[in-house]
Amino acid sequence: MEKEKTKKPLKMKDSFRILSFIFAAILVSACSKKVVFPVSQVAPAAEAVLKVDKDNNNNYEIDLEVTNLAEPRRLTPARSHYVVWMVTKEHGTINIGNLNINRKNNGEITTTTPYEPIRIFITAEDERNPVLPSTQVVLNSENFKV
Repeated sequence: MEKEKTKKPLKMKDSFRILSFIFAAILVSACSKKVVFPVSQVAPAAEAVLKVDKDNNNNYEIDLEVTNLAEPRRLTPARSHYVVWMVTKEHGTINIGNLNINRKNNGEITTTTPYEPIRIFITAEDERNPVLPSTQVVLNSENFKV
């Protein structure tokens, strides 16, 4: 004869642990700022999502994912590189790196900075490491607060 399995109710202690874990997960995800970029006039098919987290050392982790962005040589005028810029409250505009686009027209950049970002934008550039952004802004976030 087969024994029928009966489900035992969770002990109060175990229920509390599970609820605590769920609550902690919600808190961790709530600390992250997620910014969706508006539609670009230069690259209307491109979509960008930015996540900004503040860590325990008061640094900001920036994770930018871009999809459906054509290679910079396909722009008018054609360029060689995409560069990601961060606007900060107290330190102006900073080059935070190049955005390389793969064969599927997607790119990602992750970096950490001690400066609080208030806006992120991507420009098309002829140089790999420009000091100042060009006027060809491809994607531009709204101002945000972390």
